[in-house]
This record gives sequence, C-alpha cells and structure tokens, in this order.
Amino acid sequence: MSLSLNPRLLSWTGRQLQLLACPRNYSTPSEAGHRIKSPIEIHPTEGSAELQAPQTSELQVKQWKERLDSINSKARLPRSVQAVYLRPLRRKAEYGLPVCDLQLRSYSVRNVEFFADFAVRAAYYLKLPVSGPVPLPRMVERWTMPRSNFVHKKSQENFERITLRRLIQIKDGNPQVVQAWLAFLRKHAFYGVGMKANVWEHESLDVAESMDNTLPDVEKTLEPYLAQFGQREDTRSQDSISDTLDNERITRTIFSGIQPTGVPHLGNYLGALREWVRLQNNATEGTNLYFSIVDLHALTVPQEKVQLRRWRKEAFATLMAVGLDPSRSTIFYQSSVQAHAELFWILCTVASMGYLSRMTQWKSKLQLPEDTTLDNSAARSRLRLGLFSYPVLQAADILVHRATHVPVGEDQKQHLEFSRNIANSFNHVYGSVFPSPEALISPAKRVMSLKEPTLKMSKSHVDERSRILLTDSPDQIHKKLRAALTDSDTTITYDPVRRPGVSNLLELLGHFEGKSCEDLALEFQSTSLRALKENLASQISNHLRPIRDKYLSLMDDRTGYLDDVSEQGSQTARANAELTMKQVREVMGL
Repeated sequence: MSLSLNPRLLSWTGRQLQLLACPRNYSTPSEAGHRIKSPIEIHPTEGSAELQAPQTSELQVKQWKERLDSINSKARLPRSVQAVYLRPLRRKAEYGLPVCDLQLRSYSVRNVEFFADFAVRAAYYLKLPVSGPVPLPRMVERWTMPRSNFVHKKSQENFERITLRRLIQIKDGNPQVVQAWLAFLRKHAFYGVGMKANVWEHESLDVAESMDNTLPDVEKTLEPYLAQFGQREDTRSQDSISDTLDNERITRTIFSGIQPTGVPHLGNYLGALREWVRLQNNATEGTNLYFSIVDLHALTVPQEKVQLRRWRKEAFATLMAVGLDPSRSTIFYQSSVQAHAELFWILCTVASMGYLSRMTQWKSKLQLPEDTTLDNSAARSRLRLGLFSYPVLQAADILVHRATHVPVGEDQKQHLEFSRNIANSFNHVYGSVFPSPEALISPAKRVMSLKEPTLKMSKSHVDERSRILLTDSPDQIHKKLRAALTDSDTTITYDPVRRPGVSNLLELLGHFEGKSCEDLALEFQSTSLRALKENLASQISNHLRPIRDKYLSLMDDRTGYLDDVSEQGSQTARANAELTMKQVREVMGL
C-alpha cells in the first residue's frame, strides 16, 4: 500500500504522521493495526519530497507484527467502546468559568472534523479542561449567476455554499497555556479550515488584602500633614475656601421664558403658564423666580416691528393675568438685560457644532426631516446662524441667572440637556461657575389640535378653530369645540391610538376636573359627543373668564402700569445677572 503525502504535512513530526495515518479515535498505531492489511510504505510522488522512514530494530518489527496479528484476530470495537480509551485524558472543569471559545469553520465536513479532533487532542495533552466539538448551525449562502449576456431564466445558474461550524470551549484554563494552545493550532493550521477565538480574562474582585497591606504606608505618609491640620493660617487658602462655600451655597432659582408670538393658547397655559403659577404659590422662602419674555428669540425669523411690539405687550399682560405676582416673581423682557447677549457670545466659544447640528429646533423651523445634517446643501442655504445658535442663547438665559430648576415640557428636554452640557463644558475649562440646571417636567401632556388631534396645538396652524386662545369669549370657545374633529363612532371611549379626537377632548376635560380620562369616559359613556363638548366648553369658559377679564383690563390700562412692572423686573434681573457676569469675567480674565 502506498500513500501520497501533501508537501504541507512534511514539516510535521514522525509522531504526528503516525497519528494521521491512523483512525481518529485511536491514540496509538497499535490500536489501529486491524485496519492495516500490509506494512505502510511511503513512496514519493510527483511534486512531493522524499520522506525517510525512521530506523527500527528487528525486535521492534517483531513486536509490531505480534501486536498487529493479535488485533486482526479480534472483532472491531464500537466507537462508544473506543471512546472509553480517551476518558482518562479529559480534565473536568472545577469552576466552569469560560476562558476561550474557539470556532472552526470549513466548507468540508472531513476537514473541520479532523482539525476539531486535532485541537481537542492538543488541549488534552496540555491538561486543559475542554468541551466539544459542538456543531453550530450551518451558514447557507445562495446566489444566482447568468451564464451569458442574454439573460433569461434558462440561462441562469444557481449556486449554494454551506459553511460548517464547530465550537470548542476551554474552561478554567491558565491564560498562558490557552495562548500556547492557540499558537500551536495556528502553527499547524489545516487547509480549508478557518479559526476564530474569543478569549476572556478573569480577575479577582477581592482587593481588601491589598488595601490592608498599603494602609500602614498611607498612615505614615499622612501623619505629618494631619499633625499640623488647622494650625496654619493661609490667606490664599481662606479665600479659596470662601469661594468654594459661596459656590456650594446655591439657593433654589427657577427660570423659564415664553416667546412673544401673540396671545398664548390653551396648550401654552396648561403646559407652562399654569405650572409657573403653581411653582410661585408653592415656593419656599428664599426661592428666586425669574420669568422672561424672550423677545430676542423671536428675531430668529423676520418680524414686523409694530406687530412684535404689540406681541411683547400681550405676552407680558398674559403672564400677569394668569396669576404671576410681581412682588413674588421677577417678570422682565429678555432684551432689557444685556447680560443675556454677553453670556451668549461667551458660551459660543465652548459650544459644540456637532451637538448643535443634532438639535431638532432648526430642523422643525425649516420643516426639514429629523435626520437632516449640515452636509445637506439645501439645509445650509436656508439655515441662518441665529436659528442654528438658538439653543446657545437659551442656555445663556438659564445660566446667567444661575438657575437650578427649569420648568419645561417633554418636547423641551433636549434643550435643557444642551444647557447642562454647555455648563459642564464651561466649568471644565474655567472652573466651577454655573450650577447644572434640573428639569421640572410639567404634569400636563401636550395639548393636541382640535382639527388635527394627532398634531400639537399651535398658533402656526392655518385653521384658527384648531386652537383656543386665553382671550377667546365663551361663544368662540363653544363654536371651536363644536367643530372639533372626532369620528363616526357615537360612543365615548378613551383610546388615543384609534380615537385621537375623542381622547383629546377627554384629556382636556381631565385637566380642568382633575379626573383620569378613563373615569371620564365611564362617566360620559351613556351620553353623546355633543354633551361632552358642551360640558368641556363650559369648564374651559368658566376657568378662563377671570384670566380674560384681567388681561383686557391690563391691555386697556393707560397709566403705564405694565411698563413700570417690566422696568422693575428688568432692574432686578440686571442686578442678578451682573453678579454672574462678574464672576464669569473674572475666571476668564476679562
């Protein structure tokens, strides 16, 4: 019998060649002798090198013949019995911690099975607890190729390629031994078999012993300093301690603002203004409250000067009409406090362009998709710096008054996160100056449009019946609610997904009656949608009547009361902002 050897295998040792010439489940040639009918003779073939057989004595040849005869005379043992001879080689894992997962891949089952057996035997030899090989799901790839340029279904040829995988896992193994095992497998890699190994390192979590050992050294190092603690009087240290205490002793400061875009609607009131009044009435002694008409933000889009001036006055009158008290809260125009613009420019030096490009404000204003980036040429041509840097000015509004809490809605949380980020960036560069503002989320959900209940109530909607203004008369409120969009189902149920129109009416009624939408749906289930709308219109009219009356009286006032209140609030805001700017200029060297 002659064997043709691959030149790739000629670098292996004689022992390895003997193993390859034997069946895979035997560890010595003697146990496989019954398969060999005649002595093996290795002859060189074309393209291969000669292999010199090792010199053997006559005694060894005689012993081999006797053993082969004894094996040939016996029946072949089943594989389950043959596997018993491998059991003493296996190492049982004590802890079961995985150290290495080796995955073998091949298109040939013979190749992957042979090399998997080779890898397991190598692990046994190194006394590594090994499990496997475990067959993994096959990877099947299929594709179609045309046979000619003229494509039709008969000229196409289908191909399929199946990748076989085996998993071998080492547990509780020494990392160095595992690396040696992997290096051995890489050195003797078999053709047509790919390998992928994941190796883990495990370290002890108990560091108490090392800490106990270092404790005496730490005590010796600290003893000279602790002996003189409190005895040295350093003016510089006292000043730094005072500054630290001033920074840490931060009072509760609440700030929020509203754009002057005309009379606020019901969504502005339930989502923001009513929450401002509640914060004012429940504020503890020492809490500072600042509420601003952010007219500089209104300039991000072109405005007509007469209209903007009227909107500023209407917004200021609305804040006082809903219940804000100038003696308890500071109400002012943003443009009357120059520190807002000064801090805006300073914060621009630490603001991130990448962060600003991910903000949704400028995209929604330009009616662009949320995934729009600055790489879009159409977006760049329409985008203006004022709109793009809108969040930086908003952060300046908050930080210039050292606000610790900001009441916002769910849709404004992203802007507050940017303010926190820019405050941390400034503090990281120049030292601790600004507190990190926290959000006070309004309990009221977004109020939806009466004509399109899937959209937020907005003054930009073309249909005026889609919103209820705080100055609407009872007749106007009843007319708008009668025309509110519902559906063809006459029953009353709360289902925001399938019945957004009816659910919006129930949510509005719940804001004024203080009941859940589910309870209101049960209460009105025996009535009609018309009755629900009439009840809601009465509730809103009664609630807004005192606000509307006070608003009209403030707008008709000719004594200059609104101007006096705004000037008083501006003076207080300027004084507070100047304290912040003084510290900012000092840390920056201005």
